[in-house]
Formats: sequence, structure tokens, C-alpha cells
Amino acid sequence: MVMTSSLIEAVKQRAHAERERTSHPAEFPELPPVPAARYGDHEFFELERREVFGRSWLMVAHVDELPDTGDFRLIDHLAKPIVLLRTEDGGVNAFLNTCKHRGAALVTDAAGHAGRRLTCPYHSWVYGLDGALLGYPETQNFPPLDKECLGLTPVRCETWGPLVFVNLDDGAPTLHQYLGQVGEDLSELGDLAGRLHLVDRTAFDVDVNWKLPVDANIETYHVNTVHRDSAAKVLDQAATGIQLLGQGHSRMLITMQNGQSMGDLLPFPSLFDGVGDLPNAGTFSYHVFPNLSIVFSGLGFMFFITNWPSGPNQSQYHVHFCSSVPSNGDDSTQLNTQFAQINRSVLLEDLSVLPGMQRSIDTGSLDYVRLGYQERRIYYLHETIDRVIGVERVPEELRVPAVLGDFIES
Repeated sequence: MVMTSSLIEAVKQRAHAERERTSHPAEFPELPPVPAARYGDHEFFELERREVFGRSWLMVAHVDELPDTGDFRLIDHLAKPIVLLRTEDGGVNAFLNTCKHRGAALVTDAAGHAGRRLTCPYHSWVYGLDGALLGYPETQNFPPLDKECLGLTPVRCETWGPLVFVNLDDGAPTLHQYLGQVGEDLSELGDLAGRLHLVDRTAFDVDVNWKLPVDANIETYHVNTVHRDSAAKVLDQAATGIQLLGQGHSRMLITMQNGQSMGDLLPFPSLFDGVGDLPNAGTFSYHVFPNLSIVFSGLGFMFFITNWPSGPNQSQYHVHFCSSVPSNGDDSTQLNTQFAQINRSVLLEDLSVLPGMQRSIDTGSLDYVRLGYQERRIYYLHETIDRVIGVERVPEELRVPAVLGDFIES
């Protein structure tokens, strides 16, 4: 499935209608204050890390980061260490980065090439790219071992086109089921492996709770202030249309000023037909619970933002910049690099404000976060976090009432 023409028009009309709105929507409830401690409490952080990030499908790589058989990538920002491996059939496997002998890390570099097998650096136990134990030195020192029971521990791993997802929960639904409406709207993404190229990647630590950068990605109320000298020159903050989707996901369109088209600014060949002209109408994006933002900039350039919990007030911020044009020539390389730099600078403007917010939270200077109508995606994120954890397990003083059920549109 893709988006119907009527849905595409409805998304655009929602944004245009917002431009004309002059009062708070009468039918929409006042959002209850969100306890600020949700952004710094140690107990709540552990609940999120275990129950949200331990049970959700999480985008961790682009397949271009594993171009050849035997390439590996270490995913070390989750509760358990994971190694991704490119297999001989072109697929991607994921395993715990743990030797079954005595637990040594099989790989310690962030990325590299393992060849046809992984060898433990401690005692040289050897594993295939399928995780099977192939052999170990000095077999005379062991009774006969059942190699089938001593393979690497697999982690659920699925790809959506060029994107690699993992899930630490063996009982979770499939990735397709998890994506729900987002997967239906963007079904063409599943066919873009080899055509949506990774052209740049950014990753760095930020001294804020993981939700603060996510919040910045899912509202536009800050555009005219934080981005006054950049994005606000072309985007119309007031013309932001939002739809809450099932399972904690959502979509958003902030349109261009004065009828401009993103396609006029970004001459990349189109890869998507099923979303119509939405990516040219402005900045069109999706949030996939808990931490993935999918952002279109025109029909041929996208970026994928993920933010990862490192501690109650620390996180890792990752961005994968992708283009319909590979960076294999002077003109294409320059265009991709320029666009990645422009968008990176806008994202850094967001991050420059967030440490001050975190300090207010950590010092007890802020008791509650108060959200408006155009920030309702943030409240929806909090609602979904509590639902996934189990409301009864969230400390009572940190809970958020569920008030948005009637406004979910999928």
C-alpha cells in the first residue's frame, strides 16, 4: 500500500488549515502537565531502557555501512552489545557480541571486516557468519561439546529496504506489524535497498536525556526562534499539520512559505511516488516510536535521526543522510555533502538549546513540562512510553494521564 490521493490532500489541507487557526481547538483537551523528572529520574530511565528499548524495533544501521560479506558493525548503545554481520547471501544477521566460551567481546572496533568468520580474541573460538560455532583450540581439554548449542546468541534482525532494525524481544511482533501505518504509507521504502544511498553519517554524545532531542524533532513550535536564521526563512511554522497514528507513531508536514517547493531547492531524482508531492510541499516527516524520525527533504533526499539513552541525562545522537544519487562523482558528491551539511547545521541549532533544559530538570528548577496543541506529538510519546512499560509499573508521581486516544487517526 501507499498513501491514497485523498490522504495526501488531507495531509496538505491539515497544514493549510492550521495556518488559518486563531484559537485553541475547542474539541481538543488541555494537555496535563508532564512531570519534568521523566527526563532525569534514574528509576524511570532504567524502565525505559529495559521495557521500551528492550522491546521495540530500533533502526541501527543502513545496509551501505555493511557493503561486503563479512563486514561487521558494533551496536554498543543498547542494554546488550550487538554485532551486525553481512552474510554471504547479502543479508544482515545480528548476534550478541559475546563469545559462548567465557563471554569475551568478539569485536571491539566500531566497524570492520571479519572475513568469513569471527574469532574470539581471548581463546580463538571461531564462529561462522551464521553464528554457528565452527571450532575451538585444544579440543582434548574439553569433553565432547554440542556445537549446535554453543552458537552465538541471535538477536532479531529485519531490514526495511536499506534500513536495518533489531529487537531484543523474541516475543515482539514482526517489523512490518510494528510499523503499522508508517510502513503502509512508505511501503516503497522496502524496495529502495541499493537505490537510497547513505551519503553521510553523524554520531556524537549529547548531555541530555534521550527524549529531549526526540521532542525537538517532532514539533515545530520552536522553528521561528531557534531556526530564525536558517529553516524559518523558508518554512512556515504556523502551517504545521500533525496526525497521530497507531502504536505511538505519527506524521507531520510543515509547509514552505509563499507556495515555494522543496523540489525547486533540492534537485534530486525522485524515489517515491506513493507520497505524492508531500516532500516537495515542505518538510514532511514521520516519527516511529520510540526514537526514529524519518525526514523527507524533497523526493530524493532523506535523513533518519535516532537518539539513544546512555544515562538519565546522557544520550547518543545519530543521523543517517541518504540520497537517490550516490556520491560517486564530483557533482553528486558535492551536492550530497552540501545538503548534509545544511541539515546538520539546523539539527545542531536544536541541540544547542537542550543542555540548558536538562540543567533546569536536573537541578529541580522545573517541576513540569507544559505542552500546547502543536506539541501533542510529545505528549503522545509519553503516553506510549507508559503504555509500553505498563502504567502500573511507572511511579505514580511520574505517570501521564492517557487523554489522546480519541485523536489517533489510523
